Amino acid sequence: MRKLHTLCLLATALLAACTGDDVTPQPDEIMLPGATYYPESLSADADGTLYVGSLVTGQVVAFADGETEGTVVVGASSGVTGVAGVAVRGNELWLCSIDTAFQRQTEVRSFTLEGAARATYRLGSNRFCNDLAFDAAGALYVTDSFNGTVLRLAPGGSALEPWLENAALAPAMRGGFGLDGLAVVDGAVFVNKFDTGGLYRIAIGADGAAGPAQPITVTPALTAPDGMRALDHRTLLVAEGSGRLTKVKIDGVTATATALATDLDQPTGVTVARGSAWVVEGQLARLFAMPAQPPNLPFAVRRVDL
Repeated sequence: MRKLHTLCLLATALLAACTGDDVTPQPDEIMLPGATYYPESLSADADGTLYVGSLVTGQVVAFADGETEGTVVVGASSGVTGVAGVAVRGNELWLCSIDTAFQRQTEVRSFTLEGAARATYRLGSNRFCNDLAFDAAGALYVTDSFNGTVLRLAPGGSALEPWLENAALAPAMRGGFGLDGLAVVDGAVFVNKFDTGGLYRIAIGADGAAGPAQPITVTPALTAPDGMRALDHRTLLVAEGSGRLTKVKIDGVTATATALATDLDQPTGVTVARGSAWVVEGQLARLFAMPAQPPNLPFAVRRVDL
């Protein structure tokens, strides 16, 4: 059996050499720096570089394709105290700049991919930017976890504006987290609710206006859904706080959930790059436990086959 396996590996290598394929070997894990990183979200650029944000340190560390040593592109001098959602669009890095002590208002901030500051947009009092994503026209959408609101920054706009306000999307309990992950695909914004596990589709009208929030029944139900990205026009990837990365196949107002990984350590975000899914293990329940619980170190980004 071992001899057969060796022959198969040799044949694969020879085939790659003959066809001229240049495949970059990918790590199964990427270790994040320090004992307090607590990653919340990540994104990738067109070259496959991963940008991983820290909820506690406010850093964003970039990992080039195939590399396990990162480069800090957003650091202490940026004024960012914590990072929730992360999104890359073209040559721009966008993030939710938050303060876990709630001494500062939440902001959406943009940088170059090298970390030079570009623009800042405040959400206003009693709002919390959790995740963000762009549509094909360049409009930015933001989930506000403290209210049943999705905010929007129009292409070339100067301020975030409420795009959809719906009491059903507000936290089920006062002080809780409601809206969390979002993805934009096929002319609609998809959002999930961390507290109830709900998934909703919001159509984008021809004029850019929001349609109603249409519930999607997912089987089996999602548990503590967090970061979410589109895999294709009918499929979402959802990081569930229960330890799963789940593929959600949508068919109208129903969807089927299939677990791609079940052994993740409190995952909070996912992105698709280099032919795989990449998941951050945020461990945020340990950070906010009373009393606080020590994290499992090192913090990591995990690769999951699609």
